[in-house]
Amino acid sequence: MRWFAFILLLAAAGCSDRTAAPIVPEALNFGLNKTVFIGTTRDRNEAGEFGIERSTDLQLLKATVSIPPNRDLGSVSDGFDSPNPKRDFAIAELTQFETTNAFANSLRSEIDNRAVNNREVTVFVHGFNNSFADSAFRMAQLAHDLELPGAHVSYAWPSRGNPLGYEYDRDSALFARDGLAELLESVRAAGRPNLIVVAHSMGSALVMETFRQLEIAQPGWVGENVRGVILMSPDINIDVFRNQFSRIKNVPDPFVVVVSRKDAVLRVSSRLRGQKTQLGNISNAEEVADLPITILDVSEFSDLRSGNHFVAAGSPALIQLLRRSSELDREFLRGRNGSVVLLPWQRRIVTQANGDASVVVSGGDR
Repeated sequence: MRWFAFILLLAAAGCSDRTAAPIVPEALNFGLNKTVFIGTTRDRNEAGEFGIERSTDLQLLKATVSIPPNRDLGSVSDGFDSPNPKRDFAIAELTQFETTNAFANSLRSEIDNRAVNNREVTVFVHGFNNSFADSAFRMAQLAHDLELPGAHVSYAWPSRGNPLGYEYDRDSALFARDGLAELLESVRAAGRPNLIVVAHSMGSALVMETFRQLEIAQPGWVGENVRGVILMSPDINIDVFRNQFSRIKNVPDPFVVVVSRKDAVLRVSSRLRGQKTQLGNISNAEEVADLPITILDVSEFSDLRSGNHFVAAGSPALIQLLRRSSELDREFLRGRNGSVVLLPWQRRIVTQANGDASVVVSGGDR
């Protein structure tokens, strides 16, 4: 019955058209405006919007995203084809660059306007069931709520934006590898800023496949060009992840994997594959304990809106902790093999199986 209810939920959600991305200029007068650079391998549809079809050409854009006032921390409200900027996220402006150089110059200008110690670029790669607008909205929400420094870039790969489009999205994630590699190269062309790659769910699989591709073509590229990696709720088989990871010659540090044993979406994904878990809902960190990564366990936080599948972006309590905690900087997350960080409140020192001391914070949501 639970499976039947889940299918009904997917079918109901699938009745909504989530692909609309109207430009709403009046949204500039409401809320907070956030600049998000975008690379996309979506093709334009008959309405002139970036829809679900795949394009071999990477298109580079800059959007002004309006974040509505008086919203709940961690929330993203989408009005689909009729957004109300007083209540919903909206794209207020969208500019397309004609050349890669124009994109790099604009991004460099955005970076140069920051303080010298604040010149990072975060590239966000969305997951399954996202529209073009979703990817921009989520990047803006993460940047604002988590107070991410520097400039912000979203990679909008051609997801169907429909809960019933899982297989289409898996194919699209494979299709989108070249585009992501090209986008990362374009970002590095903007004065070689510090590059942080953040991915969610199926987007994590896309990132790891792209890293593997880059490393095969140019051994050492990832370590030379990417300063840090955060994979949130990665929808990746553990064996596949280990194979992808083995190709990375010099691993970025920190390399953080955010997991939740309560992730309902990954529980379904695992069952569809006949597996117990995916990487993002791993229950035994010993399976990756030999890798130079840090596991950030957020199981004790609750984000019912996402089925605990995007806790790092949706849980107000966790957002507040990540925002204000000086301990969760790169030195804190910089990993020893097999280190596990449990959040939040009481800290204790433990010894990992490999003998390294590591900070583990345990407790529950307040």
